[in-house]
Amino acid sequence: MRGREYILSLIPIGGFFLCWQLLAHFGSINAALFPAPTKILEQLSTLLYQEVGGRSVLIGHLVATLTRLLLAAAEGMAAGVAMGIFIGLSQRAYRFFDPLITWVMPIPGIAMAPLFIVWMGFGNPTIITVGAIATFFPIAYNTSTGIRSIDNQLVRAAQIMGANRLAVLSQVYIPWAAVYLFTGVKLGLARCWRTVIAVEFIAAANWGLGYMIWDAAEYLRAGIVYGGIILLAVIFTIIEKGLIVPFERITIEKWGMVRS
Repeated sequence: MRGREYILSLIPIGGFFLCWQLLAHFGSINAALFPAPTKILEQLSTLLYQEVGGRSVLIGHLVATLTRLLLAAAEGMAAGVAMGIFIGLSQRAYRFFDPLITWVMPIPGIAMAPLFIVWMGFGNPTIITVGAIATFFPIAYNTSTGIRSIDNQLVRAAQIMGANRLAVLSQVYIPWAAVYLFTGVKLGLARCWRTVIAVEFIAAANWGLGYMIWDAAEYLRAGIVYGGIILLAVIFTIIEKGLIVPFERITIEKWGMVRS
């Protein structure tokens, strides 16, 4: 059933690219501004086989971006979960930090980038730091909401049965808040991905998918721009469907907390 749903979900995407190809083939759209999908693939293939310093240009951009994403997401998730648990368990901490999180969370990462460029300069430190901040807020907010929503009777029952504070946290609070936490992870990872790409536009030093798209736009290479955007969508879909969804199935779906 899942395989059939997956195939059905690809039909509208395939139809979109087929229409695009036909419109470009018959000259109904400006080929300079809207190159055919086959031309986009051709230009991406050229980047794939083009080498700089002994490595593929396209692979180099991809590896640079994924490395930044991995580091930024890991830092943001660790800090976000820890902060979410802390302010979720403490009413005083929640009252103190919640206004700050609510105030800072809507600020786009790209708006923070110039400030961090001044502090840290161009390159990985700025990109990773801003990406981690973008990841942190949705995870902290959702985790704290999940912790605070727990049924206190479950906590009292665990305490009556002799569970210590660490056991109550790991076996009651965290499983209860898991759905909220996973929602925060999805939002945080998506926000981290967008932020890393956006900050690469202005802070990357020669490598990264964001830098690749920006550089292609400056030289009016529309095929690379579209190809880079398509790659962004494909790569994040693979990350979500290949990592997050399977992990959900062996945790919160298995626990019966959400429907499969």
